[in-house]
Amino acid sequence: MFTWVNFILTCIDFVPMILFSLVLFRQRLKPYWKQISLAALAGTIVTLFDSWPLLYVIIICVLLRVVWKFSVVPSLLIALSGYILSVIVSTAVLIGCEMTEFISYADFGSDSKIANVTLMLILMAKCSVLYLILKLRLGFTFLSNYTRIPFTPANVGFYLFIAVVIIGITNRHSYADNVLSALMPIQMLSMATVLFLCVMLGKELGFQR
Repeated sequence: MFTWVNFILTCIDFVPMILFSLVLFRQRLKPYWKQISLAALAGTIVTLFDSWPLLYVIIICVLLRVVWKFSVVPSLLIALSGYILSVIVSTAVLIGCEMTEFISYADFGSDSKIANVTLMLILMAKCSVLYLILKLRLGFTFLSNYTRIPFTPANVGFYLFIAVVIIGITNRHSYADNVLSALMPIQMLSMATVLFLCVMLGKELGFQR
């Protein structure tokens, strides 16, 4: 059952996704709150008509291109990174609720109260992760404005990550009854997470020279 509370929480849930994308790559937030708010409003309008996640990614890409002047590929990389982190946190909360038997995922779609409580827990978890990223000054600094990522063997990991996440988004309902694959098939989510860590931490971990 879809209620107004559920709708409002779903709209608010898009805001952490935008912020995840920006803080992961240490982009400045303070001068651009108006533009970020407009992007959040666009996400709310999308929720009214269609909650297809790829539209959320497109909104973040447009924000990055217009405000921070990133090229297409870096914009996609940043937007999808925020999306993946958002999905990881949401999935972790759902699994935690299921394992502790605090909330049954089977009742998520049929009981509006359970759905609303779960969404609030997810929002709290996302806000906590955002706070930790900012507090501990985590994030990646190798992308800068106007950066291009040419299609070369050295950068194939970036393109593979983008492709895996987009395939995961388009097939997100393949195993919707399984709490592990509630938001994205666990196989695609796991692969995307590993690729993300490899391409973002490649030099630090010794994978890239």
